[in-house]
Amino acid sequence: MRRIGLVALVFGLALAVPAAARAQATVHGFAQFNSAFRATGAECPPEMACDVMRGEERVQLKLELSAPDGRAGALARVDLFHDAIRNDAGVDLREAYVDVGGRRISARLGRQVVTWGLGDLLFINDVFPKDWVAFLTGAPLEYLKVGSDAAKVGAYAGALGAEAIVTPVFAADRAPGPDRLFFFDPMSSITDRVTERPGTDFNQMHLAGRVYTRLGRYEVASYVSKGFFGMPAGRPDHEVPTRLVLSYPRLNTYGGSLQGPLRAGVFSLEGGYYDSRDDESGGDPTVENSQTRWLAAYQFQPQEDLTLAFQYYGELMRQHHAYLRTLPPGLPARDQLRQVTSLRITQLRRNQTLRLNLFVMGSPTDRDAYVNPSVRYNVTDELWLETGVNVFWGRERHTFFGQFEQNSGVFLVARYEF
Repeated sequence: MRRIGLVALVFGLALAVPAAARAQATVHGFAQFNSAFRATGAECPPEMACDVMRGEERVQLKLELSAPDGRAGALARVDLFHDAIRNDAGVDLREAYVDVGGRRISARLGRQVVTWGLGDLLFINDVFPKDWVAFLTGAPLEYLKVGSDAAKVGAYAGALGAEAIVTPVFAADRAPGPDRLFFFDPMSSITDRVTERPGTDFNQMHLAGRVYTRLGRYEVASYVSKGFFGMPAGRPDHEVPTRLVLSYPRLNTYGGSLQGPLRAGVFSLEGGYYDSRDDESGGDPTVENSQTRWLAAYQFQPQEDLTLAFQYYGELMRQHHAYLRTLPPGLPARDQLRQVTSLRITQLRRNQTLRLNLFVMGSPTDRDAYVNPSVRYNVTDELWLETGVNVFWGRERHTFFGQFEQNSGVFLVARYEF
């Protein structure tokens, strides 16, 4: 009921903002069927959805309102869905915000999807919430990102721009759960768990900002944020030793990016420093150490309707010796340096109605990989069908891709847009 009330409130605000200026309104949406099937033959525990990882029907309604002078507007994007695995239905408020502003200053208030940085499924300065369950169970890629209930203010002066984002209530990443996914859990024997989320005091709000401009033919940006890790860290409860406390450690990030033309393609460079505020010495094995992250990418078209995109990504753990010294016995140790490379090949055929896609990502240091071939066909301008495979592989069960090996499967999507 709270979500339905929020939807009604946003629609009311959207109608009120540009009403005096005779708002221009558009309504769009889609109806979608999405399913995913596990193809590994894994033996699942009783509480897990085994052969079917995703089975849902979804209808999205998108309302956009704008004033003729462009100084005010609003958007609401709402999904109504039915989950066949849980046999329940619900409302997913994807976005709902109001825009106001002019040539120099703008503001956006409400739920909004924020995407910063340049990586393709590799995130450095994009510290906003993500839905890893949707990604692992074959949902369209747009569902990897989750909206933040935030206020964003932008300022512009020629080629120079700046944005500041305040998120009063912390929004965590949606992490895999044992109800439908296999994943590495070093403390799986502890089933009594409680979650501690950051509060709503000002010093616990998520703050983020970026400044961007053009230098010649290149776009450059700098980023900063103050908040928390999106994934929880687990520690034993001091009062109840058989209980696990999941909390979100503090995190500050600092970074930059550069993107522009290079020969026949587009070159991208991004870097960032993850300052783990709750483990500055690196000696707390329950909290992520500070890291330096970097990404280099290049994309080009060797021929018409064929695109190749390469990425190289690295993570360097700080205070690695302290991490190894305090690692509890029996837990696998992570390398100080993690490297990842990726290749995406996209081919359009039949007047661009058929899209063939292959995405391959692998880590030579973790010795694991992710392979995602897919085919999408536009039957008409309104109807498209897509099928593909998510293959996870790894030598070890604790690495990023290796832990999901038993979730490899086939997904199907059918969407009718209106």
